[in-house]
Amino acid sequence: MTAAPDFARPVRLARRSRQGVAMGMDAFQLLFLAIAALTVLIAVNRFGPPGLLYAAPIYLAFGVTALTSIHGMSTPKMAGLWLMKQVRHGAGATKSVYRPERTELAGTLNLPGTRASIQLWEVDGVAAVYNPHDRSVSVLAELEVQGFLMHDTPERYDLAAQFDRVLGPLTQRPGIKRVTLQERTLPTTIRAAREHYETVMRLRGLDTTSPIAINYADVMDRSERFEVAHRNYITFTLDLIDLGAQLKSLGGGKDAILALAAIEARNLADALSTAKITVRRWLSPRDVAALGRLAFDPEFAATVQNRPDELAGVDPVAIGPMYLEEPKGRNGIVLTDSGVHTTMWVHEWPRSDAPVGFLSPVVFARHPHTGEAITHILSIVLTPVPVAKALKRIRDEKKVWRGNEQLRAKRGADGSAADAADWRALEQQEQEIANGHGEFRYGAYLTVSAPDEEHLDQAVAGMRNALSRAGMEGQTLYCQQAEALMVSALPIGLGMK
Repeated sequence: MTAAPDFARPVRLARRSRQGVAMGMDAFQLLFLAIAALTVLIAVNRFGPPGLLYAAPIYLAFGVTALTSIHGMSTPKMAGLWLMKQVRHGAGATKSVYRPERTELAGTLNLPGTRASIQLWEVDGVAAVYNPHDRSVSVLAELEVQGFLMHDTPERYDLAAQFDRVLGPLTQRPGIKRVTLQERTLPTTIRAAREHYETVMRLRGLDTTSPIAINYADVMDRSERFEVAHRNYITFTLDLIDLGAQLKSLGGGKDAILALAAIEARNLADALSTAKITVRRWLSPRDVAALGRLAFDPEFAATVQNRPDELAGVDPVAIGPMYLEEPKGRNGIVLTDSGVHTTMWVHEWPRSDAPVGFLSPVVFARHPHTGEAITHILSIVLTPVPVAKALKRIRDEKKVWRGNEQLRAKRGADGSAADAADWRALEQQEQEIANGHGEFRYGAYLTVSAPDEEHLDQAVAGMRNALSRAGMEGQTLYCQQAEALMVSALPIGLGMK
């Protein structure tokens, strides 16, 4: 007899391991410690015991730096990111301004850096985003998931289990490079309500100057700024190198890539339909460009959303920002056309009992002072891991854990509860893989946008409150904001290395 599922505790995520390479330290910290030790060795061999005094400023600086952290990241790694940003400042690579009259290379998009070579193709009205750098192609769909939080707990549990059965088999298939789930919240208009009101007034011949009509119009005007849209997308990215044989059987070249994209789009739609998830529409190149445009220029949202169906979307030539800058001295923000953005990496997930739908505080986050919805993009990037690689990764991490345990024993130090939790998490992951479950490497990024820095600070504060209510924690990606914004703003299967 099968036991009934525990609806009160369907979600519990393992903590992120902090074992590091050795003794909880990453490679950058170990390098700095090695430099400090080498400095001591050279100084003592050259000057004898007084060399410890002579070289103290050097080895102490490297040693202290190796053992400290800044904003939750090891100081050596943060120093490297800061230095790279200064190099980009010196090379003028932290500012991008689009010049319409400048000659552009054919086949390139208005995107900063190497992403300009990404190409937007179309097959049967569906956008196929081709990335020549990693030889991948992506298709995008907008999902119909309205009312998920309105369902009873058993129904939500069932929907989550169904979706898990969609994602699980992807780890068994070659050629699946990445799956990106994205939720976007941005201001919208009440155009539909206004049009309905005007139609009713006209058909019934009602007096638009009556107190009731004036009051109703005033209510609509006041509610306009509280109207928001929640949109959910899935991006399916295929590795064309692993699928080389299949492409060859389709004839090779661009036509084969488009045919493969169309086939996989249909397969994904069928899989989602079995999980009771409806594909509202497949995104066309104009739809993809509109998502990028709205992320970089939030004030442009009403213009795009009020367009008639035949003019929906944005021409791909306008997909990127007209202006983008990482300001000097402000390592946690990036400026674009009409917005200021901060992107956080979600590094802690609920470790206590959490219900299905625990992300709802983040989705419906509000400004702490004004009560307005926070404009944000939540991206969850899933990379399938083959079973053999997943088991090898677990074995390697167990070796690191045992090595750290031996070092602690030699020093006479006891292991902590966090170390014990790391081991239990590895055991649980290994058992789940043995039971047939797939593994994904996943990263979540949360981009918060506002019209200026003052409003951004309030929005980030409100979002951090929402994250804490969901049992999560975000870490601002200092010195990496432009790169992180591109991952969120462009739903084309990108990830951060």
